Amino acid sequence: MKKSVVWASLLVGACQALGFAMEKLEQGKGALFASLPLCAAMGVLWAAGTALFFACARLAGRRLLPNVLSYDPQNTLSKGRFAAVWAVLFVSWVPCWLAYFPAIYSYDGEPQLIQYTTGAFDNHHPLLHTLFLGACYDLGRFLQDRWGVFLDGMAFYALVQMLFLSFSFTCGISFLFHCKVRKGILAAAVCWFALFPVHPLMAVTTTKDTFFSAFFLLTFLGLSRLVLLKGPGRFRERVLLFLFALGMMLLRKNGVYLAAGTCLVLVFAWGIARLKKREIARFFGGLFAGTALCVMTFVFCDAGLMAATGARQGEAAEALSIPIQQMARTFKSNQNSLTAKELESLVRYIPQKGLENYRPSISDGVKLYFNNEEFARDPAGFVRIWLSLLVKYPGSYGTAFLYHTMGSWYLTDTSHCMVYKDWWRDRTGYFITDAVPVFAGDFVRKENLCPRVRDFYEAIATDCIHQRFLPLRILFSPAFFCFCTAFCCLGLCLRRHSLYWIPALAVLLYLATVVAGPCILVRYIYPFMALLPFLAVLTLSGQNRVLETAFGS
Repeated sequence: MKKSVVWASLLVGACQALGFAMEKLEQGKGALFASLPLCAAMGVLWAAGTALFFACARLAGRRLLPNVLSYDPQNTLSKGRFAAVWAVLFVSWVPCWLAYFPAIYSYDGEPQLIQYTTGAFDNHHPLLHTLFLGACYDLGRFLQDRWGVFLDGMAFYALVQMLFLSFSFTCGISFLFHCKVRKGILAAAVCWFALFPVHPLMAVTTTKDTFFSAFFLLTFLGLSRLVLLKGPGRFRERVLLFLFALGMMLLRKNGVYLAAGTCLVLVFAWGIARLKKREIARFFGGLFAGTALCVMTFVFCDAGLMAATGARQGEAAEALSIPIQQMARTFKSNQNSLTAKELESLVRYIPQKGLENYRPSISDGVKLYFNNEEFARDPAGFVRIWLSLLVKYPGSYGTAFLYHTMGSWYLTDTSHCMVYKDWWRDRTGYFITDAVPVFAGDFVRKENLCPRVRDFYEAIATDCIHQRFLPLRILFSPAFFCFCTAFCCLGLCLRRHSLYWIPALAVLLYLATVVAGPCILVRYIYPFMALLPFLAVLTLSGQNRVLETAFGS
């Protein structure tokens, strides 16, 4: 067994033992100490199970996938087959659409539409997505007022989103066809996108994460093609990659962070490659120039959208989720030992009501009261109080970080189903499906056109029936997709004679932004659900000799 598999298995086992210990810690230190032997045993079992999972995956990869993955632009999926796959994916989601007709109003869709209807925009939410939501809303109102057709505009939004998401998945199937994988792999990928319940639920919800995931997938595929293609097709691939990456950044700021981080790494790679192989250095230089141009284009587009809508700048607290969680937990756990000066410095940035509103798995309760004006005036003061409390209370900081990120590394964690309990409509569940906008009055009328289909999805989204069975609980767990993504990307980054570290690095950068975000939710890790078949194929397919394929070296 390879050392990397052993270390990965030990890491998973340690994470599961730690997660179980953190759950016991909530019951008190006595319960924690009493459960330490059980924690150790669980860690060993999880490590052994993970090693077996890796062994099975490797064996399946050897039997079903080619030893050396190649990319043949001539081996194309015909237009008829492309349309057929696209239609199969779209039609498979229609029952879910009808069950939640006209769409699932949830998460940020409602506040974005409130911004649109009131004209009070801010760029905390992507302005392009807000405007598109508003355009669909206006279309529905126009049909009602002008023609007497009572149809919620979000039905049009869901229709367009389903078409685009299924198109992006079909492009992924086409990519696998170019790679000459077996028909069984193609069929399995189609079934994954058509039948896994999260895909239709995301396809018909108004959250921005669905469009972002589609562009994220297309960007990953574009980067993968770029390192495999050579010759006349290169310019077309660069243009498409530019457009996909720009769309990704316009639909979520995480896309900007990963693009900027990729630029920095490409500069370093260009400097190293220039000392060895001029042709590869030109490739890195060109890719850096295109990425930097894309980032600058986003800056101009975002500035134009802000000027056109009169939007105000988003709040700084959105990027400080983990630090403010650590400070709030320190206050909750050690407020009697804080000095008057420390408490005064702390409440400058987070008023006491916000500190008392701390919840371990989500930062929104604290962020709601964060003093953004004071932070903008004196960010250095915030850093000073954060560092001083870190030195004095490292245990509270570490515990806050572990509880906040537990959903990304503890496979049986349920915090993603409980983050809104006790403070936002007291709502629990795997996926929010029952929100109804309060701003639109009688115009919004949710209809259940397929009751039995609705019951099926509600059993998962609200009742979390999958959590009763351990294999399904793991399959639906955000941590499962975080681990799969991290291990696949690290494997591609460490593989010799391969340039797949470029798209893999971009995915890892997004994973880092998710872990550092306000909470771990299914919608945040949805891009990893979309990427899973393609990452698995690239990782398990032999050596992936991309340098030889792309540069003939």
